[in-house]
Amino acid sequence: MNPLPYVDSGLWRVVAVILVLWGLAIVWTSLTGGSDPTQALARRRVKMLQRMEAFRRFMTGLVLIGVGGAVLAQAPWLLWLALGIGFVEILESSTLIAVWKLRPPASR
Repeated sequence: MNPLPYVDSGLWRVVAVILVLWGLAIVWTSLTGGSDPTQALARRRVKMLQRMEAFRRFMTGLVLIGVGGAVLAQAPWLLWLALGIGFVEILESSTLIAVWKLRPPASR
């Protein structure tokens, strides 16, 4: 069973390319912080809560890249891999963020 549509039409290719570009933009802004460098994944002196929120955005971008790439390459295994790993990582980071917002760690 192939869940991917046949991408011979130009519309699906355009949608897939848009997903990949959107994912790349999200990955880049989560790494650098975009307009707010205190929200960056790859910068120093970022609090752990903001780093985890950036990681969640980073994983969302990777999922979009994976789904777009799966449609372009007609690779159902890549679609399931991107969605599966992305779902688990986003769920874990969202749970951790919710717990930290509910009860922040004690400052040392």
